[in-house]
Amino acid sequence: MHKTLLSTRAMPHREHTNGHATPERQFRPLVVHALYTGISRGLAADVLAAHAAGGRAVTVCTALIVASHGHVTDVLPVPSDTVDAQIQHALAHAGPTGVKIGIVSEAAAVERLFRRLDDQPTGPVVLDLTLSGPSGEDIINQQGLEALKAHLARPDLVMVRRRDAALVAGMAIESLDDAQVAVQRLHRLGARNVLLRCGQLPSRFFDDPQARPDHTADLFYDGSEFALFEAPHFELPGLHGSSSLLGMILLKELTEKKPVIEAIQQAKGYVAESLRRSHEQGPNDVPAFF
Repeated sequence: MHKTLLSTRAMPHREHTNGHATPERQFRPLVVHALYTGISRGLAADVLAAHAAGGRAVTVCTALIVASHGHVTDVLPVPSDTVDAQIQHALAHAGPTGVKIGIVSEAAAVERLFRRLDDQPTGPVVLDLTLSGPSGEDIINQQGLEALKAHLARPDLVMVRRRDAALVAGMAIESLDDAQVAVQRLHRLGARNVLLRCGQLPSRFFDDPQARPDHTADLFYDGSEFALFEAPHFELPGLHGSSSLLGMILLKELTEKKPVIEAIQQAKGYVAESLRRSHEQGPNDVPAFF
């Protein structure tokens, strides 16, 4: 298994072109996600992440979620007709350069989304497969999950957190050994490229589960090769948005025709440096990477 240790050095900033250079097309991601009210999570976090990546997001709202700090008040899916109208309008008038998909709550909305993406070229697609929220909110039913599983072959990359990967793969993921089995199951379900965000996970199934490593790990699988990406772990209570930033930088790298593994290396390095800066700065209402 290929293994990459990531330093916390910042990614080099791309130089702005001068008046004699041909300007690159602006990064304009279509972001399909739920709107969390009163907190920079979901759609709001993706918009901020797109800005941090030097782009401008085109948004599609799939649900309104009132949940934060461990409390869930309401989860209201947007009607599938309204989701479809937003997607149709964005594709027709905004000219997105790629697509990042987060929460899509209902099967009908999932079907309409992927039908639109199949009908019109959009550039690369990253699916951040999300089944549950951090405050315990249930954000998709079984029919919606089955619809997503039926379309796992469409995205260029499927990102998934360990908790949600366990639900889709139908198994506990308590070590990197388990994670290798889980990504293979996701690949057999159709996902061409899978990035499992393992977090602080023991390497072997017989390791002490209470002895958490001092680094986080993400495991990639493309059907033939595993690649493990490790980065330092920072304790940052209450800080959120790293998943949005990781997915957005990944999407930007893919729109620039980077190979998937290279795109992951760049995105992981960027996020690791951003988290390091946040750790040095201390508590802040706005994450340093935004």
